[in-house]
Amino acid sequence: MIELEIAILITLISALIGPLVVTRYRHYLNTKKVDPIKAAIDCNNLVDDQIEQLKEEFDADRIWISQFHNGGNFYPTGKSIQKFSIFHEQCTPGTNHISETFKNIPVSLFSKSISHLYSNGEILIPNYSKKDYFGLKNFADGTNAKSSYLFALNSINDEFIGTLGIEYCSKTKKLNDSQLNEARTKSITIGTLLSTYLYEEKKK
Repeated sequence: MIELEIAILITLISALIGPLVVTRYRHYLNTKKVDPIKAAIDCNNLVDDQIEQLKEEFDADRIWISQFHNGGNFYPTGKSIQKFSIFHEQCTPGTNHISETFKNIPVSLFSKSISHLYSNGEILIPNYSKKDYFGLKNFADGTNAKSSYLFALNSINDEFIGTLGIEYCSKTKKLNDSQLNEARTKSITIGTLLSTYLYEEKKK
């Protein structure tokens, strides 16, 4: 019973602190003439703080954030090629980093999983050995992930802009409902932070 009360308390605190961080960051961007490099550093630090907190709370081996971006053009129409890259990553000592591997990856290579994230907002994989989830088993084998929890990151205009990944590599891990709700809350906070920064940059 005490563990349940602690879990509820942690979720409530996160639900209050997350929006406060976003509000303060928006106010900062709106009231100051910010150097673009400084703005990028500030945003990156805020996002890294969020995933570091999540890694510690969940005792996760690896947490990463990917974002969609353009990457070249199709011939002959010039239509933009949609890709994604991992821009943020936190790992425990001894866990392989994957951000160097997952750069400029065409969306088409992960069409099933990305389509599911787009439609449903999350993919929950407590144990990869049970079945192949949306073609992600090969991905897991290459990154040593035994459990993965993926959450869509949406902008303030509800656009799908990236993914939050929480992974366990040393052993499988089944997250409980309060942990899943905490991860969902974090994904909203992170999506808002990223899109606030991106929209502010677009205005300049």
